[in-house]
Amino acid sequence: MDIRNTKESYGRLTIILHWLMAVMIIGLICAGFLLDFMDKGAAKNLVVTLHKSTGFLLIFLGLFRWYWTLSNKSVQALPSLTKAEIGVSHATKWMLMLLLLVMPISGMLMSMFHGYGINFYGILDVTPWVEKNKDIGQLFGKIHELAGYLISIMVGLHILAAIKHHFIKKDDTLNRMLGK
Repeated sequence: MDIRNTKESYGRLTIILHWLMAVMIIGLICAGFLLDFMDKGAAKNLVVTLHKSTGFLLIFLGLFRWYWTLSNKSVQALPSLTKAEIGVSHATKWMLMLLLLVMPISGMLMSMFHGYGINFYGILDVTPWVEKNKDIGQLFGKIHELAGYLISIMVGLHILAAIKHHFIKKDDTLNRMLGK
């Protein structure tokens, strides 16, 4: 298997990025929703730190993913797919790609406009590089929250589509992203 995509299959790096970012996004979504139910204290601070660190990393992976997607060959749709399925697939992909950037960037800006930096896994402290502004911080907080709901819906639809293709249509959509 090549590192780059071909017209027939996803390349090794595309597959790795897909699954790595899928795990990260699902973890970030779960942590984000969990924070709403946690009491203040050490456990919540740890979840916040891990959430912010992983979100910060996701910004760079998201930017690389955009570069990789745009600089790589597009894998042709399976012949069994309808035009509607192809259209929905493309719309879902690009909405997820957009949210991969909107979600973590809005979270980072929310934090920074509230005067908080990012302790990146205890390795690096990223200090706020914007002037503290509660109103702008709240705006980015709303964007981050909305993006959280949208990406949750899109990820859910993406998973349901993979299940449909694998178990109902019995085509190779999922197998292609598994590298088979």
